Amino acid sequence: MTIIRDKSFYKMIAGIGIPIACQNLITHATGIADSLMLGRADDTGVLLSACTLANNPFFILTLVCFGLASGSAILSAQYWGKQDMRAIRAVVSMVIKVGAAVGLLFGLCVLIFPGQVMRLFSTNPAIIEAGVQYLKIIGFAYLFFAANHTMLCAVRGVGIVKLSVAVNLSGFFINVFLNWVLIFGNLGAPALGIRGAAIATLAARLIEFVIGVTYIFFFDKTLGMRPRHLKLFNGQLARDLARYCAPVVVNETMWSLAISVQSAILGHITYSAGDPVAANSIATIIFQLASVATFGVANAAAVIVGRAIGEGDEREARRKAEALIPISVLLGLATFGVIMLARPFVLGMYKLPEATLSLSHDMIFVTALSTVFVSISSVTIVGILRGAGDTTFCLVTEMVMLWCVGIPAALVAAVLHAPVPLVLAFMKMDEALKSVCCLIRLRGKKWLNSVTREGLEIAEGETA
Repeated sequence: MTIIRDKSFYKMIAGIGIPIACQNLITHATGIADSLMLGRADDTGVLLSACTLANNPFFILTLVCFGLASGSAILSAQYWGKQDMRAIRAVVSMVIKVGAAVGLLFGLCVLIFPGQVMRLFSTNPAIIEAGVQYLKIIGFAYLFFAANHTMLCAVRGVGIVKLSVAVNLSGFFINVFLNWVLIFGNLGAPALGIRGAAIATLAARLIEFVIGVTYIFFFDKTLGMRPRHLKLFNGQLARDLARYCAPVVVNETMWSLAISVQSAILGHITYSAGDPVAANSIATIIFQLASVATFGVANAAAVIVGRAIGEGDEREARRKAEALIPISVLLGLATFGVIMLARPFVLGMYKLPEATLSLSHDMIFVTALSTVFVSISSVTIVGILRGAGDTTFCLVTEMVMLWCVGIPAALVAAVLHAPVPLVLAFMKMDEALKSVCCLIRLRGKKWLNSVTREGLEIAEGETA
């Protein structure tokens, strides 16, 4: 086990990880605010379940954009090590345009086919009807979110992380305030229920887009992006971007689809006394809130390892990677403790049927048990290995363990009418297997890859 005593190493983790953790905390706090307000607006749990299931396409879009940005961040972090800012601007420009196109495609799909989308996740007519109302509004936010989210994640590779906190904090306050006004009909507004939640989220995404774009293109000095740089293009960089983005995008897309399949499995369980979808929504929210530090460190790990490789110091990259493993274990144990301590307080906030709350209690425990392995797999896959350009290994490992082990086991358990917490445990078993595979991978040298190139000709404000 490697322990680094250099304070600058931990300062870099904190400097990148804490803002990202704060951003994730704000994002998930927005989700829990929506969940709490919809749970109180409708004590049947229909609105909560409908919102949860209707957000599956948005969840997939989020991870596709994250995959695009993570792939570009591999290049950005390593070119940052070389201090080649022109190459980084070209990479960011290309990935923003791709993200916007993906967001437009997703938005059109949910706006044109809302009913078909909802029927993929539920057979309950009331849930489907409420979900359709939500999708017909929130679909307009997809383009703005995708362009902004991709941009904010992509610029993390050069250490621009505090902007995300400001953007998400603004969105949080707008979303929560408008939720309070529009879901319940406060301040003289009509009580719109789930449609009010969708309008509030749409407004928040628009404001976030305006803030993010304005800062990056008119005020930021670190990267120096300006509107003219959106025309930047370099064929070799585009090929490199495709090479390293494609496995990450496929990885995140298939992972998000797997989560949606898991939601569908829970949504089609009819033998449970409580609502599995609502219960899993609560368990997921408390996990997301408690694990923000883990994912902050994972993103910091990608930048730290990528920058070391970009500087040509593979030995230092390996040393830092080894030092990040015990940190991931400690974070996982801390997350388990936080979830267990927070469980009674979170459950006390919801006004749901007793059977659903009881089911939530058990599902939160199962989720908490998985957190140590989630921490290790996140820091190694999202952080170390992706930062080192080992994206194909990450893709194969995640897909095999998730689609060939976790989902089939959960499906069989559901068909056999196993207790819902046991079904969830099978869904989570892939995390332990991924952790073992990644730790074995790090013992060799094949994961270390330099992805930068020399002599790239990129004229600012022109295509190259």
